[in-house]
Amino acid sequence: MKTKKQILKNRDIKSNLSAIINLILLLIFIVAIPVYIWVFHRDFIRDIDSIEEVVALLDANKTAAVLIYLGLQIMQIIVSVLPGQVFQVAAGYYFGFFMGLVYSLIGAAIGTTITYFVAKWLGSNAIEVLFGKEKIDKIVKMLNSSRAYNVVSLLYLIPGIPKDLVGYAAGISSINFRILLVLSLIGRTFGMSGSLLFGYLYSQKEYTLMYIVAAIAVIIFLICVIYRKKISKWMESFYNKIG
Repeated sequence: MKTKKQILKNRDIKSNLSAIINLILLLIFIVAIPVYIWVFHRDFIRDIDSIEEVVALLDANKTAAVLIYLGLQIMQIIVSVLPGQVFQVAAGYYFGFFMGLVYSLIGAAIGTTITYFVAKWLGSNAIEVLFGKEKIDKIVKMLNSSRAYNVVSLLYLIPGIPKDLVGYAAGISSINFRILLVLSLIGRTFGMSGSLLFGYLYSQKEYTLMYIVAAIAVIIFLICVIYRKKISKWMESFYNKIG
């Protein structure tokens, strides 16, 4: 008859084995995709490192342009192997502001959904091993706190803050998926709108307005960074009021 110590030891072995298997699956998911693109489609990556080249890619594949753009948006959120900074500007140029925003939000929603449920499926052990336990635990702790909604809003609202790990960390936290998705899309909308508007004005050769939009974006970014603590307190107060 097995002792309690042996039973616990067997459980630990099974848990570690499960974590290793999940980690391998995650590595395949995150690493294999960019490696495949880099090895077999290196020209593709090289040819989309500017607005003009992304627009040319979309224009050369008009019937599949929407699907290509959605794929680029989703891939950038999941593995960050592609130069995402130019995609939204190119979308504003090619699709126009409104439709570019619609496609961008759809892509962001799909990408966030994938990262959330992949993390939930693989479990915390695999996520912590891959991204670092200390880093993941810090984000998960914030997402499990009473300030979770506030934290998510700020992370997605303020440009320049790394967002790659949020979706994965959220998947192993207690935060509600639908709330995460809504807050992330609201937060992303502001930055996306600026990039899309910049691209649209570029297509219309409205260079003066482009500079104005760029200046406003920089000012908003500086305000968010400088007054982030006050903004955080205001958001926390707002979320407390609405329950």
